Amino acid sequence: MADPQPVKVPPAFKPLLPFVRRAEELDRDTSRPESKLIAYFCRQYAMEMGIKLRENDASNEATDYLLSLMDRLETEKNNLPDFTQEEGKEICEDFAIEIFSKADDEDRAGMANKSTARTFYAAGTFFDILNQFGDISDDVAEKRRYCKYKAATILKAIKEGKTPEPGPPDEVDIKTPAPVAPPAPAYQPPSAPAPVYEPPAAPTPAYQPPSAPTPA
Repeated sequence: MADPQPVKVPPAFKPLLPFVRRAEELDRDTSRPESKLIAYFCRQYAMEMGIKLRENDASNEATDYLLSLMDRLETEKNNLPDFTQEEGKEICEDFAIEIFSKADDEDRAGMANKSTARTFYAAGTFFDILNQFGDISDDVAEKRRYCKYKAATILKAIKEGKTPEPGPPDEVDIKTPAPVAPPAPAYQPPSAPAPVYEPPAAPTPAYQPPSAPTPA
């Protein structure tokens, strides 16, 4: 059975586009059986995003798009082999890492071009869909951030007529947060100087009238 024709994404759902586009690309991939499953999870993630975005746009266009996406997901799930969420997560993560490694190897070999940037961007999108399975690992979060960084810097270098720098920048390790300076100590007002010790003055003797002279 032929795949359904792509449905136009409403303007309010523009953030869904990367995930819908990746799903459509995977629909055309007949080289690996897991492509259909990953396409399903791309649409599933787009569906979750769409439901949240619909809170700000309850138009008929937005509603109709979500309903069509729901129908598509239901049809796809019925045609897929049974799988657990954990199995789905593992397949999606392995695929994302595979796409990432392809772009990373090409970049580190000094062969980065626009296609490399697109591959990094696609890998970042595949890392994004892992959010639907719960908390992502630190490793996945680092790779996702690196993908988006490299996609942007490669395209910027090409636009400026420069050769993209392979690998991460020497002066900045984007995987390690910048060290946080210790907080300045709280302001302490200077203490008042200690008074110089002064011994108590000797008591003034009581007045005594002169004694009368002794008679001769």
